[in-house]
Amino acid sequence: MDYRGQQIFIVHPDAELREKLVRYLRHREYETFGLNSTGDSDIDQRRDSIFFLWTRNDEGWNWRKFADRVKDYGNGHVLVALGSADTPKGFKAALDGNPKDLRTSVEGFLDQIGAKGHRHFVRFGNHYASIATFGFQHDGRRYAGVVHDISVVGISCTFKPEPDQVGHMIVDDMQLNLPGYRAVIPGRFTKTRYVAGHPIHVFLFDDELGEDIQDSIYDFIYASLEKKLFIR
Repeated sequence: MDYRGQQIFIVHPDAELREKLVRYLRHREYETFGLNSTGDSDIDQRRDSIFFLWTRNDEGWNWRKFADRVKDYGNGHVLVALGSADTPKGFKAALDGNPKDLRTSVEGFLDQIGAKGHRHFVRFGNHYASIATFGFQHDGRRYAGVVHDISVVGISCTFKPEPDQVGHMIVDDMQLNLPGYRAVIPGRFTKTRYVAGHPIHVFLFDDELGEDIQDSIYDFIYASLEKKLFIR
């Protein structure tokens, strides 16, 4: 399994149920996406994935055709039936589609197979990417730089220019400038690692990060991930 864990897809015709489940699993740090039709299977499948597929024979819902396309992706992908008492051929399991129990049953299945992998938090970016900028004041000096990756708990970044010393600097007003969103977040620098001889600093947000800020960061991460996910 990829160290990042498996990608999760909720394939369900009920938009409200689907989006609530997707958002819940994202906050549980499962890399989760929603598909609103059985025609949406043109996905870049370089990573193993789990598809929770609604298997009731609703009008216009051709789940069998979707399942056949997923099977063509290869053996690394898992199909789980939702709303079926029996496990269809080629599926790993079948779960009750009752909305009241859906969160528990889906999360229980994911936990059982270790779908989260070794990564604790879903993130977007990498050491070589430039996805946003940051800036803050500290001891009368202005600092700024580039964000390389982000999760709901922090960022990795590079200063422009690199200061003489960062250490475990505490920052009350880190201004994070994401595309379409700006927030002021307190936190601290915790460590520095070197990539190709260049320092990459880790900044962790305070534990008491507001829910609205968390939601905005999740929205940015997943909007960015989705751009790379679907084949155009």
